[in-house]
Order: sequence, then C-alpha cells, then structure tokens
Amino acid sequence: MPNATILAAAEGLPNATRRAVLFGLAAASTTAAIAVAPDAQGADPVQTQALAIQAENPDLVTAYQKFNAACTELKSAQDALEWLADEWRHQWPLAPEELLLGANAQDGRYAMAAERDIIGRYLVRDTSELTKRFAAKFRREFRKTCFTLRTSQDERERLQTWLQRTPTGRTAKSLEENRAFRLKAIKECELRIQLAERYEAETAWIRRISGAYAAQQRVKDADAQVYEAADEVSRCQAATIAGFKMKADALAITASGLVTLTGSDSPLGQIARFVNSVAEFAGRAGV
Repeated sequence: MPNATILAAAEGLPNATRRAVLFGLAAASTTAAIAVAPDAQGADPVQTQALAIQAENPDLVTAYQKFNAACTELKSAQDALEWLADEWRHQWPLAPEELLLGANAQDGRYAMAAERDIIGRYLVRDTSELTKRFAAKFRREFRKTCFTLRTSQDERERLQTWLQRTPTGRTAKSLEENRAFRLKAIKECELRIQLAERYEAETAWIRRISGAYAAQQRVKDADAQVYEAADEVSRCQAATIAGFKMKADALAITASGLVTLTGSDSPLGQIARFVNSVAEFAGRAGV
C-alpha cells in the first residue's frame, strides 16, 4: 500500500488506532532499497565511488532496524492483548444497574470513570435488560451504549456529604420529609458502596488471574520502546532518499497526531505536510 494511502486511511482515527494503521509504513519500509557500496576489490573504482556516495548512513540503518523491531513488538503485544480480551469476554461481569450513570460514555464526553472491558476499552452494552432505573423510552433511544460508573470512592464521598448534612424545613412536615429523604439517600449510598466494592474486586481479580495487567504493561513498554527508537532515528543524519523515508516513517508513527493537521496553517501543519511529501516522494522514487 502506498504511503499516501496509509496516511489518508489513518486520518480521523484515535492516536492508538492511527499508530496501528501507520505500522504499515514501517513494515513496508523494511525492504527499502538502501544503496551500499560493495567490496572495492575487483570493482570499477568510478562505480564503487558513485555507490559509496549513495550509501546510507549505517547508524541510521541500524537505528531504523531497531525502530522497525520495536514496531513489530508493539503490534505483537497489541494482538496478544486483543486475543486476551476475546478469551475472557464471556467471563467479564457487567456493572450493576445501580452503578450506571450517563450514556454514550464511549464518545469520551465525560470526565468520570466509564464501564470498560478487561483490557480497558469502553464497554458498549445492551440496554434492553436495564429495567430498574431506565425507562422504556431511554432503552429504545439507546439500545446499546457505554455508561459512566459510580465508583466506591465516589459513593463514599457522597455518603460523607449526606452524613454531615443537617435536615432543615420551614414546617414540621417538610422537616420530616427532608429527614426521610436524607436517610433514604444514605441507605442508597451504602448499598452502592457495597455493589461497587464487590464489582471492583471481581474485575480486579479477573484482570489479575487472566494476565491482563501484564499484557497491558507489555503494550505500554513496547510503546515506549517505539518512541525511544524513533527518537534515535530522528537523531541520525540521512544520506539518501531511502534514509529520509525512514525518518519520515518514524515521525509518521510516533507523531501520528500530525496526520490530521495536514490542512492546518500552523507550524505543525507544515511539519505534517513535509512528512507527507517525503513519504510520497520516496514512494514515487521507488524506495
């Protein structure tokens, strides 16, 4: 797939997904033609000199090979994490309805915690069975959605607020109603704390026995290695078009957010267009 096509396909995607798409750049570039001067013995001196001029900086070649290996390890770690999620999907518990709050949390619109699966992805669930607190109209409008969650910590803080609140009322009747409302709120908080603690303990236990924590750490470590290797590539001087393409590939992956800025007038937009130009030129040159 041409680099321009890969870059275009990555536009508009989240950073993590965009980097996964852009791995195609590094993978495709592994076979890039890098002119290396042959052994001078028995070769034409003029030809040898010309080839030597075209030879790529060996430090860049080595750095790029390390970068490509890091990309391969990250892709492998991500694939292993996805496999783990599929293996444990049917054993993963859904949060109790009492803990569910705002819908469409998968859009990233809330700062609160959201319901997630074993590897931390937004969990979009069927709402048809949520009959305790959600009206039929809501369930028809949002047939599948991800909810924000009440956590045990949130509920403990809310409980303290209710415990410290003194009921008031202008009349004896309103005072009694406010006292009853406070007691009801306290009982509901205590129930949600129990439900949340049980749910959080169960999900933590499943993540631990499944190896999810270790798999997520592997992805995190591999991602850091990609950035470290890309930085090493960026510090090496390029001597050929192939070398510039290597540097563009590394930048396109680690600075994948630049892909969406190609139409911007900002300095970042200029950098994004430069990366695109280098990758496209190298592609046309057959590198």
